[in-house]
Amino acid sequence: MKIAFIGTHGTGKTTLAYALISSLKKKGIDAGFISEVARSCPFPINEETTKKSQIWIILNQIIRELESEEKYSVVISDRSILDGYCYYVRKFGRSKALEPLVIEHLKTYDTLIRVPIRPELLKKDKTRSTNIEFQKQVDDVFDEMIKKFNIKCKVFNKKEKDPKKLIENIIETLE
Repeated sequence: MKIAFIGTHGTGKTTLAYALISSLKKKGIDAGFISEVARSCPFPINEETTKKSQIWIILNQIIRELESEEKYSVVISDRSILDGYCYYVRKFGRSKALEPLVIEHLKTYDTLIRVPIRPELLKKDKTRSTNIEFQKQVDDVFDEMIKKFNIKCKVFNKKEKDPKKLIENIIETLE
């Protein structure tokens, strides 16, 4: 089983993923975690991203997922292939070359969880952009792609401060 949290940067996806992993491990479920691939990208990201950057991120996301699926019965990722593609689309527009790969790979996820912008979570660090307009633009591309590709996903309620309900709901689907 493969579960990914999707959405723009600085929304709490990693925190939610860690909470889910922790709950699964407490229940004795062998779960692996894939952290944000973009943080290890050797090329420019955020507003300065390049086509090479986003292709690297998309392909490395797939590679890490394939590797993890061989090791764990449940794989949790704080991003999906859609994330890299949404950043690509925001800067360069849709790609006739990448889009079929993205659409096909999206079929490999058992659950996608859409995490909307929660403004209080966008914090400055050494990687992510704190440009609120950029964050909103990427988030809008997510909404557009989810609708365009008819992606079914659970939505984390942004008013919900405690992710316990969402985590419990996901775990119930595994049992």
